[in-house]
Amino acid sequence: MSLFRRDKQYQPSEQIADYTIEKTIGEGRFGICYLVSDGQKSYIFKQLKRGMLKKAGAKARYEEEILRSLQHESVPRFIKKIEREDFYGYVLEFKEGRTFEDIIYIDKHVFEREEIYIVGRQLVEILKYLHSKSIVHRDIRVPNTLYDGQKVNLVDFGLARWINNEKYRADMDFAFLGDFLLHLYYSSFELKGGKKRPWYDELQLHQVERLFLKRLMGVEQRYSSIFEVELEFYKTFEAWK
Repeated sequence: MSLFRRDKQYQPSEQIADYTIEKTIGEGRFGICYLVSDGQKSYIFKQLKRGMLKKAGAKARYEEEILRSLQHESVPRFIKKIEREDFYGYVLEFKEGRTFEDIIYIDKHVFEREEIYIVGRQLVEILKYLHSKSIVHRDIRVPNTLYDGQKVNLVDFGLARWINNEKYRADMDFAFLGDFLLHLYYSSFELKGGKKRPWYDELQLHQVERLFLKRLMGVEQRYSSIFEVELEFYKTFEAWK
């Protein structure tokens, strides 16, 4: 028998404080995300589960603390906290775009190198900002990144932490960035018989691309900072031309 009652999941047209539920966006271990409206604008509302709050303690509050400290056009702004006896959550800025997960696996969009560069450049800029604020995201994945065909937004800071160069290091984000970019490369990949091979043998990559991705992923010596990543990213793109 569970020690905690299941949290109420709100339905469309129900109210949370001054906000009306439009739809449920998703549910994870720590919370439930909704699209809400105040009658004029849309927002994201994240309802944190009471059981996980008690179990995780202070860790469950990191996302709020970190988002409050950030001011970046590609990161949702923290709007307000809503806390009641049986309810805890917060309102975030709504960011436009669809997840890369939907774009790749539902829309079947194929990312060519030029577009991979456009997307990758924006993610590197976001990481430069986060690392300058001593924050490591630790969850840069295709469900947590939004794209409207031009602009990239990074969401879901539930696993983000303050960098202490021990348990939480800036270079943790590099493998996530590499894996994310591989999803874009694989959008144009077609397996034509034979056994599946490692990505660096399977994908048609230029030598500089392969080395860049290997270093991000830690297959070769990992980059020491986001500035080194940025420099090598631009060098790699120059080689595509």
